[in-house]
Amino acid sequence: MPEDFRDIQEGISRYVKIGTTIFLSMAALFIFFISTSIQRRRKMLSDQKFMKAEFENSLLQTQIEIQEQTLRTISQEIHDNVGQVLSLAKLNLNTLDIEEGVNKEQKIESSIQLVGKAINDLRDLSRSLNGDKIADLGLQDAIDKELKIIQNTGQFMTHSFICGEPYQLLPQNEMVLFRIVQESLNNIVKHSKAKNIRIEMLYEKASFKMIVNDDGEGFDASLLEATETGIGLTNMKNRASLIGALFSIQSSPGEGSSVFIQLPHENI
Repeated sequence: MPEDFRDIQEGISRYVKIGTTIFLSMAALFIFFISTSIQRRRKMLSDQKFMKAEFENSLLQTQIEIQEQTLRTISQEIHDNVGQVLSLAKLNLNTLDIEEGVNKEQKIESSIQLVGKAINDLRDLSRSLNGDKIADLGLQDAIDKELKIIQNTGQFMTHSFICGEPYQLLPQNEMVLFRIVQESLNNIVKHSKAKNIRIEMLYEKASFKMIVNDDGEGFDASLLEATETGIGLTNMKNRASLIGALFSIQSSPGEGSSVFIQLPHENI
């Protein structure tokens, strides 16, 4: 075999080996890349499922706690407000004397007014708890009804203010915002020892903002961040995150507290 031909064969063989090595290396790298990507995707999906499960568990716990708080609120409202009104009506009727003349008519009229007030208070309470009614009333009226219920206790003065030109929010967003306000008001009534409650609704082009203020004894907001117990900060944050809203609380001892909710325009 000629020497030149042998050199050519050896050169071809060498190039084939080099090409085969490069091809196998590239194939190995490709397989490694695909395998790594699959593992990463599996881990990502697993993490997402875990986070979703944790979030759903948190929401479930939130719902249970809110239901318990709602039942306590109903019980307290019926006992402290409606119950007292009906007791006064009963007292009027029990002390009614047919022979009293004008005084009799006054007691009957007073009893009618008291029963009418109890009916209206129960209607307001029902509307504040019924999601469909909240959707029918709209956010502003629903909040005004809630404030009216609180003011009827005689323990608080309530105020609501609207800034800007009101526009319609998505029904589910109004529902979530209303529930956050309810939780804020429940916490004020239960813990703040406030005398005045003020709710501001700011309709801006870039976002919708809501502020719930009270003039109570306040608290250390950093400690609340650390504990996150009950139906407080964690539950309200979870609700806000469901609709893409920003949520924060500002407070300090002796200076009341403020709950801030901001819903960006793209989520309205």
